[in-house]
Amino acid sequence: MLSGRALHSGRRARLTLNPAPAGTGIRFRRSDLGTEVMVGPEHARRAILSTALALPGGQRIRTVEHLLSACMALGLDDALAEVDGEELPILDGSAAPYCRAIEAAGLVATDAPRPRMRILETIEVATADDRLLRVEPADTLRFDITLDLAHWGMLRWSGRPLGTTYTAEIAPARSFLRLGNGLAQRLKGSRAEPVLRGAWFTNTAPLFRNGILFGARLSGEPVRHRALDLLGDLSLLGMPLLAQVTAHRTGHGLNLALVEAIMARPDAWRVEDS
Repeated sequence: MLSGRALHSGRRARLTLNPAPAGTGIRFRRSDLGTEVMVGPEHARRAILSTALALPGGQRIRTVEHLLSACMALGLDDALAEVDGEELPILDGSAAPYCRAIEAAGLVATDAPRPRMRILETIEVATADDRLLRVEPADTLRFDITLDLAHWGMLRWSGRPLGTTYTAEIAPARSFLRLGNGLAQRLKGSRAEPVLRGAWFTNTAPLFRNGILFGARLSGEPVRHRALDLLGDLSLLGMPLLAQVTAHRTGHGLNLALVEAIMARPDAWRVEDS
């Protein structure tokens, strides 16, 4: 069981990750409502500065991306995640606590087929303000991600975001906020929907000019966190992806737009059993 503050509501949240039968996928259950949902593109929903899953009755579970990212990277295909409210705990703002908890509990190999989605043709989504996200055919999942930030210049991370590479180079990267421009304060106070009410120096990487207050965990930590979020959002496809993924200035909105674009092109991919 993991517990802590929720990033957006600021409330205390508790998460219990339970084993599940082989082939049943990853499901989320809200113990306060008694409803649950399976991770899949049909249930993915956009939320401010996060990703959500829609539940029956118009409810949702929010900020699922860090846990989903860790599950995808470590090869956890079947699990039941129980949470006692609308959000998962943000913990330290990274996926590292989830990775440690999964590794401590241990993974069990099964004989069940592991379906994977192989991209056969290029699919791309882009915006007028120079944001881009593209998948192309490849025999394994690889990322090439760039992010340009004021005072930082161009940041880049490329590689396979899985296994020990993920735990060492991506999982420790925290959600980040820019200090000094009042953004966090405006978001906290200007919306009916709770946003960043639980954000603090202990669960985000506070950017100040060209550095991170109290120090960075990794070089280019912001772009590595974008890789973390991207992997979690792509897990909403419901299975591992075989593709070369190129991203520039992507975020949750564009990530989910790519998931929708992929699902709209069934001719551009096929499902294979590993």
